[in-house]
Amino acid sequence: MARFLQLILGAQEPMFSAGLAKLEKTTGHSGVDVRLIADITEKAHIVMRSLGLDTRDTTGRELYFALMAVAKRGDIESLLAGNDYVLMMLDDKIISFNPIDVIENSHHGLPYEQQTISHGQRNLRGELVKRYADHVRTDAVTTRDIALSIGLLPESDAWYTKYQTVVKTKIAVKGAK
Repeated sequence: MARFLQLILGAQEPMFSAGLAKLEKTTGHSGVDVRLIADITEKAHIVMRSLGLDTRDTTGRELYFALMAVAKRGDIESLLAGNDYVLMMLDDKIISFNPIDVIENSHHGLPYEQQTISHGQRNLRGELVKRYADHVRTDAVTTRDIALSIGLLPESDAWYTKYQTVVKTKIAVKGAK
């Protein structure tokens, strides 16, 4: 399961897989990563079906241009609500379902080969860290340290507080006890 996340996040191996295994161990091997991948797949398939695409044989190019068409019509926010962290690999190309990525790709007329996926990747890193930090068995400091060591909390995301707030809040609450 780490391979799927490693590919769509562009994470470094073997460090990423080892770190994800450590995070899983902190949860008692409860499959946080597997549930996240299942959620990503389910959300992507819902969007694809709503676009009239067959989830079994749609190409990355077809999906990309279908998303671009919806963005040009101005309906993308409602279609992609709740999909900030959804990215899929089709035909060895990552497609972002993040509304900001789709809008930027459409607005700038970016070709399929040059699309941006950075907002989706940032949100996926945040969602992954958040799910581990929120797990009942995890320690926020350990989660943060492991996430830092495998690149899930890069310095370039310091302004992005989705997951940092969760981790910092848990650390502060535990420290006050």
